[in-house]
This record gives sequence, structure tokens and C-alpha cells, in this order.
Amino acid sequence: MTESLTWFDLDAQDIDQVRVAARLVGSDAALAQQMGSVVDQLRSAHELLVPWHSLDLPTRFDPRDSAADLVDRWFYVVAYAACLPVTLAGHRARGIPESVSRATLADVGRHVRIARRQYGIRGFLEQQWLQHHLRGVLFDLGRLQFNLAELSLTQTELDEGGLEAVPGRVVVETHIPESGPMTTEAVDASFAQARPFFDRHFAELTPITYATCDSWLLDPVLQRLVPGSNIARFGARFRLFATGHVSDQSALDFVFRAPTTPREQLPRETRLQRGLLDHLGSGGHIEARYGWLRLPSGDLS
Repeated sequence: MTESLTWFDLDAQDIDQVRVAARLVGSDAALAQQMGSVVDQLRSAHELLVPWHSLDLPTRFDPRDSAADLVDRWFYVVAYAACLPVTLAGHRARGIPESVSRATLADVGRHVRIARRQYGIRGFLEQQWLQHHLRGVLFDLGRLQFNLAELSLTQTELDEGGLEAVPGRVVVETHIPESGPMTTEAVDASFAQARPFFDRHFAELTPITYATCDSWLLDPVLQRLVPGSNIARFGARFRLFATGHVSDQSALDFVFRAPTTPREQLPRETRLQRGLLDHLGSGGHIEARYGWLRLPSGDLS
């Protein structure tokens, strides 16, 4: 167990708590059955391009509850540790470098630390998101992460968005972890790695030429709120589809990592913080937008 957890970049106290949680699960028949169901689902969906909501991974606790049970706080990390041998075997079979595997799986620890900053707890909240990592369809390639997926828009929506593809075509979805500045150089380098990486390690798939992104970072209003910023330059890379939905809270959570703090008490230290708070305060909204770009041929060397 401890060796497995080192892949998740957890600190010593986290590891101690996960080990206790694992023992408690193992000694309780009902918990062991629940755990077995989760692990079986993760293993059965290994490398399948299915939406995250296809798996039954229910929320175990409210992060605002300081008395949340130890098992519930670490339930999914214990499940991930049980699934890890399948994940790593899949990586090795495809020749994926260990450095990529470690960078990808370290996202577990990153989100544990984010939860600690947000709620002051030790535990794990992102079972729906991190399932992609354990199922072998998402990889950390520098500043960005990419996961294999199939286009789910209708042909009309794709045509109107200018994307010459059919529904079901395999693309890579783009994600932006909390791992430092989104400089143009770092983002360029990640996009340059994506196509050759997936061509080499998933050669059986149709050549992957497009990346998509579904994020509030693509809202064109950011070009006005923080013009010339790394975020504005990132969003401008994508051609947008027509669809969008209000994503105020997602933007606030990402920028401030303080979901329980009243909006009027949030800091105004950066241009993005001030711009976002002023925009929302005046009745505006931030939309999550969905867009696409053509991947460069890149160089994996």
C-alpha cells in the first residue's frame, strides 16, 4: 500500500491516514463490498472512452463537515491504490515513460492539497475527475493534461463550429492543472507533445489531430477583463462552438480556492481577482465555453 501511494504524491500524514482507512475497509464486509464495486468499475473501464458519469462513484462526505469519517475521506484513494497495478501495467504495455506516469498520478496529491486549502481537511474529493487518470485515458504532458475522448456534439453543431469531423471522432480534451503560470512557451510545448505522444502510444486510434477544451477559461469576456494575460492568450487559441453555460462558481473556485469565503471577503490582489469580482459584482457572468484547435505535428524528442 505505501509503495503504491508514493505514486500519488501524498505526504506522510496523508499516507498514514490512507493506510488506516484501508485497514478499516478491509475489516468491514459492507465497506469491502462497496470498495470492490468501485475497483471493478475502474478496471472494467480501463482505456475505454466513456464519459465520467458512466461510472457510479457517489460522493462519500461533505467537505465542510470537519467530523467526516476517515474512511469516507480517503475511500477513493484506497480504491485508486487497489486499481493502480492495472493502470501502471497499461502504461508499461504502451511504452509510456515512467516520468509521464508519475506526473499524471501525482495529480491525486495535488487535489488532496487543494481540498486542504479549500476546506482545512485531509481527504479526497475529486473521484469523478481523477478516474480518468486511473483508467489510463489521461496523461500529464508538461503544463497541460490531455485525455482521450470521443466528440459528442451533433454533426450540425460540429459544422457550425467549423470542425471538420464527425460525431464520435477521437480527440484529446485539454485540461489545465494548478501547476504554475500558463506561459505561452509552456502551453506551446504541451500542445506540441500531444499529437506525437498519442500517435506513438495509442497507434490503433485514428490519428488524433484535434484538441478540445470545455472551460470558463475560454469565455471571451476574459479578453476584456485581463487583456494580454496568459489566460486570455490561452482562450484565444480555441475556436468556439455556440454552446456555453454559466460557470461563475467554477471560476471563483479556481481563482481563489476559497469556496466557503463570502465573496466580499475574497482578496483583490491580482488583476484577474479584481476583474472577476468586479465583473460578477456588476451582474455579469462567466461562461464555460467549448472550443477546439488543430494540434501541431509536434516533436516528442
